[in-house]
Formats: sequence, structure tokens, C-alpha cells
Amino acid sequence: MTDALDTRELELKFRLGRGGIRAFKKAVQLAAGAKKTWVRNRLVSRYFDTDDHRLAARSVSLRVRSTAGGFVQTLKAAKTTGGGLMDRSEWETPVATNELDIDELPPEARRALGVVVAGELVPMIDVDFERQTVVVERTNPLGTDLKVEIAIDTGVVKAAGRSERFAECEFELLQGDVSRFLDLAGEIIAKHPMPLSGVTKSDRGYLLLAGNGTRVHWVPKFRLTGDLTIHDALASIFSTCVGNIVDNIEACLDGRDAEAVHQMRVSLRRLRSSLRVFRRSLDPAVARWMNEDLKWLGGALGPAREWDVYIGETIGPGAKLEIEEPALAALRAKAGDRRSQAYADVRDTLNSERFARLVLRLTAFTTLQGWLPRPLDLRTPMLKPLGKTAAKLLDKPYQKLISFAQGLEDKDIDARHEVRIFLKKFRYPVDFFRDVYPGAATNDFVSALHNLQGQFGHLNDIAQAMELTESLARDDGDGPAGDLVQFAAGQVRGWYAREMRDAESRLITGWEAFSKMPIFWQR
Repeated sequence: MTDALDTRELELKFRLGRGGIRAFKKAVQLAAGAKKTWVRNRLVSRYFDTDDHRLAARSVSLRVRSTAGGFVQTLKAAKTTGGGLMDRSEWETPVATNELDIDELPPEARRALGVVVAGELVPMIDVDFERQTVVVERTNPLGTDLKVEIAIDTGVVKAAGRSERFAECEFELLQGDVSRFLDLAGEIIAKHPMPLSGVTKSDRGYLLLAGNGTRVHWVPKFRLTGDLTIHDALASIFSTCVGNIVDNIEACLDGRDAEAVHQMRVSLRRLRSSLRVFRRSLDPAVARWMNEDLKWLGGALGPAREWDVYIGETIGPGAKLEIEEPALAALRAKAGDRRSQAYADVRDTLNSERFARLVLRLTAFTTLQGWLPRPLDLRTPMLKPLGKTAAKLLDKPYQKLISFAQGLEDKDIDARHEVRIFLKKFRYPVDFFRDVYPGAATNDFVSALHNLQGQFGHLNDIAQAMELTESLARDDGDGPAGDLVQFAAGQVRGWYAREMRDAESRLITGWEAFSKMPIFWQR
């Protein structure tokens, strides 16, 4: 077995828009402070996996790459992110041909590979691309203290008889501190904004194998137990949610799967909730800019989600509206136009300078654990275990909710909407801290809470349906198509007016059941 280079790869990947190469190179040149020559190479990579994709399931990629100097076998394992920062173990070994030789892998790489024998590994994905690279260095009086390789990759991925062209930029830390690495990336992105990407070349190949252009990433569940600190909680929440935002960019831009925008909005709400729940432990200036930008992004995604729900649920196949199909089809077509415009706005947002800077800033905040005070004081509340702090963090929003919801049955629709907002603000800390207090009482409380939020959410959906339907009817023109839209809109308004009356009675029953639940964090 030859010697294998075992390294930790720290990398940022960005989507490169069409025609953006020249502007990006200029931004790199300005950051480098000196004229740089980009080195061009053609690289051909072949990725291997088992027929049932066991490597992909372990977040492992295994390839052989052909370069001007020969063939290199590379295994990358356990992709993790500090938001959008890829942090992976990497083992490289020279091989004689473009075929695998897993006997050359060191023991730790074989362990990462899992239970696989050589005969199971077959070619899955081919990538043929041109790479342009330059190394940017920063120095201090003692010498070089930062070295970053910046690459522009343009080419094609092929798998299962399908192909996709791509263009991306990569920043890889070769030497130095990760904070300075992120500073350099921030300088360049400030001059030429590009959104981060969580999609690797092998990811693109697996999407082709599945016949999908993009893949939606659901927000993973995380468990915050009583022995974890506030610092641990924020690390888990931010790494999970910022990573999910980055991972769903491609699917949101694609727009064919409504779940992508929904999942990104869930991550945004969890981040904003964490800022609210832990606000007394955070720097107010940091919380302020972050909350403003997260609110902006959530608002920009909102209309797309509203039209997704309207088309898929409000007037969707399962709604059972009993409206004649020609009229309903005319209403759906009108709503489809609105949805298309909303997704055009989503694409504008995700391609904007503000979004590019926000995501990189969130990644830096997560990677550098920006919630910790500097210099670190061991007495900081950040280091207190959740078992000693969660009860207080739950009690205050609960008491606000109970107080504001008094006399719920007599409140008008606007006041009930405010109760729904209080309820939603309470639901996230409950979900954060439910595992601090495991047991049947917690499960029963959470079940009742989720049921109640579902009731409030249904009423809100009805109000939203009425408003969107009214906007379609109001803005429609004359003629047969317009008459059909008007007819369908009237039928929808009538159906949901009846549904609102029924839902209100269920809401009151749900609230009475919830308000009597034992408070699990006070036991």
C-alpha cells in the first residue's frame, strides 16, 4: 500500500452565474492585491458506488480523477457544515489507471467506506470539466499565514445516460486560520456576490441517477437534552438550519417542488425563534442585524408559499369544493400565473447581493460560534446547562400566551390571529426543549400544543384563502374566462365561509383542552 495523504478539507462552494467568470476573476485580483495567473487544467473524474448507493447513504464519495500527472484516487467522508462550510476528511492515493484500487486506502479510510468489497463498487458518475486555479496568500511579518486555493470549475456531469452542465467556484483553505479564510471569502463576495451552494459534483450525479433536477432537504430534527448548554443548543440550531438553507437553494430556484421553499422558511423561523428565546445571552447588535435579514428573506419567500398552498390545498384535488371543472380550471390558471410571478421573485431574491452576503455571514457566524462572548468568560450564561435554564425560557412565553388568549371565544378574527402568533412563538421553544424534560407528560402537552396550532393554522389558511381568492376575482378581466373565474371565486368564498364557522368551534374546544394540560417543565 502506498502512502495516503489524510487531510481535513475545509471548502466553500459557490454557484457561478452565466457570464460571471470575468467579474469573479476581477474580484479575486483585487483581494489578492497583485496580478495573478490562472492555471488551466482539464480534469476527468469517475465516481464509484454500490448498486444500492451505500456510499452516498454514508455521505461518502469515492472517485478516481485523471490529471496531467496521472491518476489519483480520492475518498471524502462525512460531509458536515458550519452552515455553508464543507468540512470533510479526505484521503488521496496515486493509482495506476482510472480504475479503483481500494487496497491502497489506509485503515481509517476503509472504515469510512463501510462494509463494502471491491467487486461491489461500480462506475456511477462521470465528470469532465476545466478547472482554473489561483492561490491567494496573506502574510504577516513572520511569513505567510493564509493560503487559499480558488478554483473555477466549468463542465458536464453524466450519469445514467443523462447529463448536466455546471459552473461553480470553490475556495479551499490550504493554510491558516478559518476566520481569516472566511474574511477573504467575504472580501471577494462583497465585490462579486454569489450565493453559496451545498451541491457537490457527485450530488449532481446522484440527482441525474434519480432522474431529478434538484432535491429538497428537510430540516433535520435535533435533540437538546438537559446536560447541553445554551452554547451547545445554538451550535446545533445554527449548523442545522443554516446548512438547510444552503442545501435548499438549488431546489428553491428550480421551483418545481413546493416543499423546498417551505423547508427553507421552517429553518428561517427556527433561527429567528432561537434569537428570541436566547436573546438575553446574545449580543443585541448581532441579534438585530440577523433578525432583520432573516425577516426580509422570510417575507420574500412568503408569497410563493402562499400560492403553493392555495393551488395545492385550498383549491387542490383534495379540497372537495364541488365546483364545475371549467370554472375551477380557470381559477387555477389565474392562481398559477400568480405563483409563477412569486417564484420569479424568489429567484431574484436568491440571486441578490443581499442574500449572498447574508448566507456567507450566517456561515461565518456559525463556523466561528459568533454567539460566544470574546474573550470567553467561563461565567457566561452561554455555558449554563439547559436543565437549569429551560424552565424560565419556557415559562415567560407560556404566561404571555395564556394571558393574551383569555376570552378567546369572544375575540374577533384579528385578535385570534394575534393569539396564533403568540402560540407559534411558544411552539418553537417547546420543540427546542421538549427533550430536556422527557416523559409522557411532555409528550401529551406537545401533542395538545401541535393540535391547537393546527386548528389556528387552519383558520389562518381559511382567511388566507379568502384573501387570495378575492384578489384573483378583483383583478380578473372581462369575457368568458373572467366570468368563470368570478363564478369559481364566489363558490370558493362561500365554501370556506362555512368551513370557518365549523373550524371556530373546533378551535375553542382545542384551546380548552390545551389550557388544562399540566405544565411539564414545572413538575
